[in-house]
Amino acid sequence: MDNKVYTAKDYKSDQYVRWCPGCGDHAIVNTLQKAMAELGVPPHEIAVISGIGCSSRLPYYMNTYGFHTIHGRASAIATGVKTANPALTVWQVSGDGDCLAIGGNHFIHILRRNVDVNILLLNNKIYGLTKGQYSPTSDRGAVTKSSPYGTVEDPFIPAELTFGARGHFFARAIDVDLEVSKECMIAAGRHKGAAVVEILQNCVKKCKCINHARRQNRHNAFPIFR
Repeated sequence: MDNKVYTAKDYKSDQYVRWCPGCGDHAIVNTLQKAMAELGVPPHEIAVISGIGCSSRLPYYMNTYGFHTIHGRASAIATGVKTANPALTVWQVSGDGDCLAIGGNHFIHILRRNVDVNILLLNNKIYGLTKGQYSPTSDRGAVTKSSPYGTVEDPFIPAELTFGARGHFFARAIDVDLEVSKECMIAAGRHKGAAVVEILQNCVKKCKCINHARRQNRHNAFPIFR
């Protein structure tokens, strides 16, 4: 760290990709930039790693090092970045599908190894970018495009999964509660070791996907599982 006093503006990028109006990711990225300013780590000493999905577009908004990687591999690549350059402060941004489905294996092992990475798990309980399939955190009975009769599976509980993998730090916030979200991010940034912050995130596309699935289901004679 240096003696400069940073503001959120120092961490804002002039690059922009499109998130839907009303998406909770807008609040999350602004909160992350404010948290980074309070932590005081210079932008050139930070790397933001993401996988695939709406949440994984976040590195484009950051005036730091960033890597928009491939589906489910954010934890593996974040581990590699931290191993190659331990001086970097590494943030991983993943969605519930990216992190807990195809990336679930890498997620539990980054926790088991207690790699010093701050993991933001943005949980909207749906695959928003890829047209509305149910995700590992979707509630039992959720009606989606890939489960028009309702899911028959119980969801992952990220906190239980974190501690089951021998994780040491877990926090949970909501995208609209900016102050609590910021406090959780700051606490994660100060923690030495793997830190998971689950943020329940609003997906405006989710409502459209569910309504479409319900309309389609009206034309079927099969019941919805409850």
